[in-house]
Amino acid sequence: MLHHEQATFGEQLADGIASFIGSWRFLIVQTLLVATWVTINSLQATGRIHIDPYPYILLNLAFSTQAAYTGPVLLLAGNRQAQKDRLTLEHAAAEADKADQQNVQILEAIKDVTEMTEKNTEVTIQVLKHVETLVQENVDELVAAGKRRKTPRT
Repeated sequence: MLHHEQATFGEQLADGIASFIGSWRFLIVQTLLVATWVTINSLQATGRIHIDPYPYILLNLAFSTQAAYTGPVLLLAGNRQAQKDRLTLEHAAAEADKADQQNVQILEAIKDVTEMTEKNTEVTIQVLKHVETLVQENVDELVAAGKRRKTPRT
């Protein structure tokens, strides 16, 4: 990730200016300044103050200068944002690859555990069959022993 501290002074300045230009605060301040400028310079009809008489050539020059600098500053900020976005996407892709690798490892572990459980089940069934056989043999012996006791001795 490209952090703000890694940006050059010019990049930080471009980010700050672009952020300000794209704000409601900037629009309100600029609107108030233009309204004040036009109002003051329109008072020339009454013979009062006038610095930039109609058609407001100086105001037009100020707007042209602002536009001349705003365009490149916004492009610089846009390029920097594109760089941040690219780094963010690269980081996200790396994290996704890492997650995919972990998922594959988990699936392999689940497969191994499943195989061991199946083998364990087979062995358990064999042990149960053997125990059943032993129990049946013991039952048969006990039944036979019981029959021998019941038969009279001669």
